[in-house]
Amino acid sequence: MADDLSPVSSVTPPDDALNYVIHGAGAIGCVLGARLTKAGRKVALVARGDHLAALQRNGMHIGGRTEGHFRLPAVRTAHELDLDANTVVLLTMKTQHTFEAIEQHRELYEDAPLFCFQNSVSNEEWLIGQRFRAYGVMVRIGARIDEPGVVTHTSARRADIGCWPTGTDEMCARVVDDLVAAEMRASLAERVVDLKWGKLVMNLTNAFSALVDLPVQEWFCAEENRFLMADIQQEAADVLEAAGITPVMDDGSDLHGWIARMRRPGQREPREVADPSLYSYPSTWQDLHFRRPTVEVEHFNGRICELGERYGIPTPLNRVLTERCCDAAARRLGPGTETAASLRAAAGL
Repeated sequence: MADDLSPVSSVTPPDDALNYVIHGAGAIGCVLGARLTKAGRKVALVARGDHLAALQRNGMHIGGRTEGHFRLPAVRTAHELDLDANTVVLLTMKTQHTFEAIEQHRELYEDAPLFCFQNSVSNEEWLIGQRFRAYGVMVRIGARIDEPGVVTHTSARRADIGCWPTGTDEMCARVVDDLVAAEMRASLAERVVDLKWGKLVMNLTNAFSALVDLPVQEWFCAEENRFLMADIQQEAADVLEAAGITPVMDDGSDLHGWIARMRRPGQREPREVADPSLYSYPSTWQDLHFRRPTVEVEHFNGRICELGERYGIPTPLNRVLTERCCDAAARRLGPGTETAASLRAAAGL
């Protein structure tokens, strides 16, 4: 990986160009920061812990599908930055960290556009309820922190953006334009809420992937694993139908068609990846791997369980996944404590 700072765009942005604060600059936030910087946009990072110290000391090293070495302003709190009328905040922290972070910045962010580059729908719902100016983003970026200050972009670069829960506006369009300039697959979404529910359904398998220690490239290979994931998502389909929610999967299909394809019999080959270092693991797997004490699954599987209780629909697999993944995080167990068979047995199936 190069030690020299990566060149940024020679294009001088207009005086009214947006400048970006990436709050919660972990793996995905660093990918966004690097790409926006290369496109000539002004970027500052809000991070924490050893990762922040490394960013301040050595800058950000990033490899894989985005490459470079960047020295960007990196701070513990956005109160250390000069925000102005052109500032846009990209929220890229885990959902469980959103609420405290926003409370700490309530006055600073009260008028700022907040774009939720996060999984779950909890972030937007809570922010709108708190009267913030929140936008939804269905983001697909595979990335990981290899060590503090060092990030690998493993896969994807998609962002569908809209007002929450529906519609678009000029601010959405300006952010999309900047992301397209940053060579992201960014687009406007009139119903971003449907896309985010579709992503939430996909994220239901994150806990499974973490508990059985399975990379994304192998999710659909073995029948035993694939059929269990289909059953997990079928619980969600039943619950969401009762709730009147219509998720759109990221390939544009409906959930029932997606599940039907998952149930097709036969062994499948892993997704081909030329470079083994670009194998992807979801963020929940990374949380267990790094022995972090909390995981995001309560806002994925847990949300399905809550809706199931409301509408009287059993969700045993999602409940087991929520309980066991949270327990593994609390006990610092790491990935690989379960199998498809053990999870089915625990759910009484």
